[in-house]
Amino acid sequence: MSESSSVLSPATWWRRLGLAHHNWPGRFTVLLVAILLLLVTQPLFSHHAFAQNLATATISFVLLAALYALRSTRIFFAIASVLLVPSIGGRVALLFTRSPAVEVVSAISSCLFLAVTIIALVSRLFIVRSVTLDTISAAICAYLLMGVAFAYAFAAVELQNPASFSTALFQKNAGLTAPLIASLHSFIYYSFVCLTTTGFGDISPVSEGARSLSVMESVFGQLYVAILIARLVSLEVAQSIMKERE
Repeated sequence: MSESSSVLSPATWWRRLGLAHHNWPGRFTVLLVAILLLLVTQPLFSHHAFAQNLATATISFVLLAALYALRSTRIFFAIASVLLVPSIGGRVALLFTRSPAVEVVSAISSCLFLAVTIIALVSRLFIVRSVTLDTISAAICAYLLMGVAFAYAFAAVELQNPASFSTALFQKNAGLTAPLIASLHSFIYYSFVCLTTTGFGDISPVSEGARSLSVMESVFGQLYVAILIARLVSLEVAQSIMKERE
């Protein structure tokens, strides 16, 4: 009776889900929720009056959640903390100005910040010995963040070399709304088309930089699924076999 009650206790389930000790309160799960919130709200509210403020809030939430997820790794946390300032600061500044220089700095710093986060997540996934809910969340986060990071990279290429894509991904807006803020959802869309190798054909890269990044993202997306997800599946199978033997 006591054994079954301990198995059903909240503390036991909390630990099995990977939300105990240094994982509390599920830092990768929090990050996953933030990313999904960004991906859902960006296209849904892209044409509303409050769309830019909402986009800034959700992207800032993703960056802060990513920094929170890296708090146990000092090197990655330190690098990410430095990159966080221009990432969020540039995004806020673009609400009041249309400076191309600020847009480029914001796009590059955000891309680098997300790249550091992805490297930290993937490094952790290669050393884990058990699969939990938080581990799965980390794997999903790394994949989704890869799409967002490449979206910023594509935006930086377009800012530096206009007409890098067959379709104008930057919206023409009157007023002070910066093109990067108004059009990020378009780059996120194209990025995930490349990442998943869907290839709808409605947008195609024209410049050499855009083509190189598109190929690179497609390759990374396939390798990620083939190598990292396969590792997690094999870990889960080995974990199940060990439990059966016990």
